[in-house]
Amino acid sequence: MTDEQSADASKATAIGASLAGTVSRAWSTVKTVYWANSPSWRVLKAGALVFLGFFVWAGSNILYSYNSGLDVLHYPMVYGFLLIGYGPVHHLVVIPLALRWRRSYGLRQRLGKRMPNGMLAVFLAAIIVLGTFPVGAMTVDFQSQLGDGSPDIDPELSCVKTAGEEARVDCELESSEGVGRIVVESGGETLRTVEDPPYEFSLAESEIGEVMGDKQFTVRLEDEDGHFVRRYTRRLAVVPEDTE
Repeated sequence: MTDEQSADASKATAIGASLAGTVSRAWSTVKTVYWANSPSWRVLKAGALVFLGFFVWAGSNILYSYNSGLDVLHYPMVYGFLLIGYGPVHHLVVIPLALRWRRSYGLRQRLGKRMPNGMLAVFLAAIIVLGTFPVGAMTVDFQSQLGDGSPDIDPELSCVKTAGEEARVDCELESSEGVGRIVVESGGETLRTVEDPPYEFSLAESEIGEVMGDKQFTVRLEDEDGHFVRRYTRRLAVVPEDTE
């Protein structure tokens, strides 16, 4: 081996050792914070995880509203949704109890050593299961007004549900000003296209597709030039019933 090759090998070894040391120190810091059990640390960690969970959950819902076919977003959505409740429970209840039981004897000591990891395993398993088989409770109907349309074109979409052998949803726009046509979509398919006022349509329940376990449909508004203006999402479960 030449002197140049030896120098390169020594340099690579030094870089590897430096990276390993950095990773080791970072991991030690993470463990120290994780096991910190003073009241201030407990509250700080619980609050931080609530905020993290909320923003991950809300952000995933917003991204999902742009592209409902991006099913991989179910997993961060589930993670954020569960973290809002799991984070405080883990750091306000599980960690203090585990540390207390570790100072005991017998069964309690064994449980104290295994309980945090067991809870984390249950949490991760729940993310995988609910991410693969999502439920509608994790979605938020922002009644989204997505797009760059004019704020002056914002008609109210009124919908009512009629019960019977075949439940039906009837919808109409309160105003047609600035609207060229509406497109009704559900389950990735276009169900109705209405190009003339009054902008009214009816859907049978069997026509409405499911998204994350909830039947819902989307109404796209376009102007006279065919440009996207507004989008409204309605979940069948929350559409009010017709009282007439």
